[in-house]
Amino acid sequence: MPNGNSMLKLSILLRYLRPPGLSVMAIQTTELIALDTGSLMAELVFGSIDGIFSVLGIIAAGGAAALTNLQIFTTGMGGAAAGALSVFAATYLSETTEKKTRLLNAWENSKNLRARKSSNGNSQKRVPTKKEHAMFHSLLSKVHRRALLSGLVTSGTSSIASLALLLPLVLIAQSYSVSVSILLGITLLSFLGAFRGASLKQSAAKSAIKMVVLGVVIIVASRILGNYVETVFLNHP
Repeated sequence: MPNGNSMLKLSILLRYLRPPGLSVMAIQTTELIALDTGSLMAELVFGSIDGIFSVLGIIAAGGAAALTNLQIFTTGMGGAAAGALSVFAATYLSETTEKKTRLLNAWENSKNLRARKSSNGNSQKRVPTKKEHAMFHSLLSKVHRRALLSGLVTSGTSSIASLALLLPLVLIAQSYSVSVSILLGITLLSFLGAFRGASLKQSAAKSAIKMVVLGVVIIVASRILGNYVETVFLNHP
């Protein structure tokens, strides 16, 4: 939600740009939609968790299938890139769709309210002015800019988290690099889960345990799949 400065700007905007007959509540609704910046830390945590999950399974499956570090690293980089693009598209599309829908609904409600006031007053039907249209399109631009920023933040942190798990594959000896990457992923998931729980005013310990359990499930399932691929395909005569 907007901070104190945003609310001050909103009150000034409502004072000087309020057109005749336009509902103040409708303007406030549309302004709050555009100024709603969400939580930057929540986006950082979400992007990091997504990046870890994107490559954790690849590393576990590649290690179980006895692939070389270079093969796992290359595959993981591809998975990290795909995951970053996917989370960017999902974040951008979800935010623009939701906020544009709310913005359009608020705009239509304000027009309907003006129409009812005009009919009750037996006056000529009033149409939105150029200033009101300009304000509306300005709000739409803010929605798109905010969604673009959110997408870049989440995809950027997703890429960084994925790279953090992949670096041990090229910096550490092959005999235990996969184990180090997996252990690093579990450790990061526990910290991110605890932070997520604290930010949501929930139990940090329970949230951390949930993230670790999800990570372990992904690792176990991926290792089973990797062993199956090695047995059926790689060792097939």
